[in-house]
Amino acid sequence: MIVPRRLRAPQEHGAILAEPAWTDVPDLLRANHHCLQNSKVAILGRPLSDLRHHARNAALSAAGQYLQLAGEPIPSFADGPLLLAGHQPELFHPGVWVKNFALNGLARTLGGVPLNLIVDSDAPKSVSLSIPKWETDVGARMKEEPNSIPFIPHPSSLILPFDRGINEVPYEEREVQDPAVFAEFARNARVAVRGWSFPSMLPAFWSEVERQALRTRLLGERLVGARRFFERSWGCHNFEVRVSRLCGTEPFAWFACHLLTDLPHFHSLYNQCLHDYRRVYGLRSRSHPVPDLAAEGDWLEVPLWGWRSDQPRRGRLMARLQSASIDLRVGAESWPTIPFPTTSDPARAVAAWQDLERRGFKLRSRALTTTLFARLFVGDVFIHGIGGAKYDELTDEIIRRFYGFEPPRFMILSATLRLPFPLLPAQPRDRARLLWQLRDLHCNPQRYVDRGTPHALALAAQKQDWIARQPRDARQRRERFQALQQLTAQLRSFVEDARAPVSRELVRCERQLQANVLLGRRDYVFCLYPEAELREFCSRFLMGHLP
Repeated sequence: MIVPRRLRAPQEHGAILAEPAWTDVPDLLRANHHCLQNSKVAILGRPLSDLRHHARNAALSAAGQYLQLAGEPIPSFADGPLLLAGHQPELFHPGVWVKNFALNGLARTLGGVPLNLIVDSDAPKSVSLSIPKWETDVGARMKEEPNSIPFIPHPSSLILPFDRGINEVPYEEREVQDPAVFAEFARNARVAVRGWSFPSMLPAFWSEVERQALRTRLLGERLVGARRFFERSWGCHNFEVRVSRLCGTEPFAWFACHLLTDLPHFHSLYNQCLHDYRRVYGLRSRSHPVPDLAAEGDWLEVPLWGWRSDQPRRGRLMARLQSASIDLRVGAESWPTIPFPTTSDPARAVAAWQDLERRGFKLRSRALTTTLFARLFVGDVFIHGIGGAKYDELTDEIIRRFYGFEPPRFMILSATLRLPFPLLPAQPRDRARLLWQLRDLHCNPQRYVDRGTPHALALAAQKQDWIARQPRDARQRRERFQALQQLTAQLRSFVEDARAPVSRELVRCERQLQANVLLGRRDYVFCLYPEAELREFCSRFLMGHLP
């Protein structure tokens, strides 16, 4: 059932990828609503439609409480379909950020509610920014005189840290580890963008990050708080909720307990879907797109994270089913058991699951279970980027096989916006031309000999004579080949002066092409861009149609 999709990020500056087309989203919404409302699936005896209603209300209530505690206004929307998107609380490129604006614009157009999920169950992969820099200040000169600089100093990526330490502590618990590094980042950032040919919004954005530091020690919260500040000032005001809070709701407990009741089947099916996905895409790595769920005797891995409040390093949850209870552990540490969930009395297990957090034991969704719960139980349409869409092809198959019906479809949205550095004039075709010319000088030096060099002209004439000959047998072919090799080697000494400038031009061309690759990357974080250009691009998505 897994049908491979070849999704490719848009390459042109300002280009957009949207599947389905923007105008087809209302049809997608209606199809998803029909699919979910008419499903006969029951979760521990409870109709899916009933649990979805409960999960939606719980998610929006948690979102309102979260924004209120952050000291932010609560958005106002009609009580319509719930549109979802989500990402880790980190800095990302503009092609990711446009999802938040599209979420808002679609909600307005469709009379719905936009809810962005902050995936704080993930751990930081980086606590630094990659920023283009040069050995000398040539940013402005590149624009003014791109052809007059013999060798442009090659730009490189400056890795500028805003904190230290990478470990398995999730964003939910991850405080700033090195306040001195965090405080020094503002000055370093101003220096890093000084001399650029455009005004970066990084200093202004980081000023807001520092203001957020007055209300929270959590690194992710400082970043998302600053992001929301700019979104609101640009007219994009969405509901937001942390996934950690969503995992603490009663509907999530029903979802998790339902998986546990049939864990051997789910465990086997999950791994089968994963193997099929790898086969379809020709993946050999056992860790892509995610690792298999492990089995250790009668202990089976559940696709959830777990950790204790006093030891916030996340680990994989393992469960062992008994006749009347379920044993839990994370790593080698035993956790409290919960009653075995039954359709006749599921509430005891659900309550026990929720009670774990009150006792300091935290359980959170992982990548696939986050979107599985969000799409199946919470929202009506989920807006994915390219990476999330690839993951959720696997989620779709899990839904089909475990829940027994066709999953609700999602939207895919991405865009490409490049930093407005003036690019150098070299083109790939220039490199191809120079490489051909060097090869031709090497293989056919007779074409380039100076007409004022009689000996060279005589050698060239001999070579042309040998080229014109038509050998009749192997001996003559060998004789012709050896003669041409010798004559070509002798002629090369006469074209060294011609080779040197071409070689220098090739080096210059390759340096410029390498510089353009670095300067033209699409994955620089949004706060490096000029605010006016970024705002104009993102705000188009608020209009309810693609720009």
